[in-house]
Amino acid sequence: MSDAPAAKRVPTKRTHHGDTVVDEYAWLADKEDPDTLAYLKAENEHTESATAHLAELRETIFNEIKSRTQETDLSVPVRKGGWWYYSRTEEGKQYAIHCRLPAAPGAAEPPAIGDAVPEGEQVLLDENAEAGDSDFFALGTHEVSSDGRLLAYATDFEGNERFTLKIKDLGAGELLADEVPDTFYGVAWAADGQTLFYLTVDEQWRPYRVWRHRVGTPASDDVVVYEEPDERFWVHVSLTRSEAYILIDIGSKITSEARYLPAGDPS
Repeated sequence: MSDAPAAKRVPTKRTHHGDTVVDEYAWLADKEDPDTLAYLKAENEHTESATAHLAELRETIFNEIKSRTQETDLSVPVRKGGWWYYSRTEEGKQYAIHCRLPAAPGAAEPPAIGDAVPEGEQVLLDENAEAGDSDFFALGTHEVSSDGRLLAYATDFEGNERFTLKIKDLGAGELLADEVPDTFYGVAWAADGQTLFYLTVDEQWRPYRVWRHRVGTPASDDVVVYEEPDERFWVHVSLTRSEAYILIDIGSKITSEARYLPAGDPS
């Protein structure tokens, strides 16, 4: 369309392996540049104007999709220790509610849970309450310690996948003082329920460091357990299904390896 905004052209050279490329739009990569923000605003305004006649159709499609979506729903309960863990959603709310129920001795089948909140349910984390009135919210991870006492979870309010890791005392229902900024997806609890492993990323958002945190200590005391310098490899940390080992998975597009340490001896 003739009235569509046109981005200015600013020739920028970059040379790799002896080849020089001229990129006239490299300036758009700077998201803090006022010219970038002004251009994006103009693009958005043009799009809204050009598609204004589709507003009724968009609303119709949205309402049809919504009508076919079961907003009040429940995940399949999973047994861990003396509890059944599950997540549920409620109509009109944007985010999940993570819960657990005490497991009856010897119970092999999950309890039947209807639309009503079941008796004895413990809400571990209500993402709706966490999100509040924020424009953006994402949960990066949530893991309960092996003894069922503590919940480690990470939140992002900016959309940049740099999560703030927190720890909640499930018995008291209160947050501990522990708080670790700029973490990535994935954590793993050691068997003692007091040692937590987590990830951080480099400048390219590549997870490359595994850290060890002791509950009750400041993040500044945390120790790097593993660092991957090769930019082709991403790192992941997890607990094995047996809960006997902490796994550090290191993988590229074509190969991978795994390192481990006993969950009972995290130091």
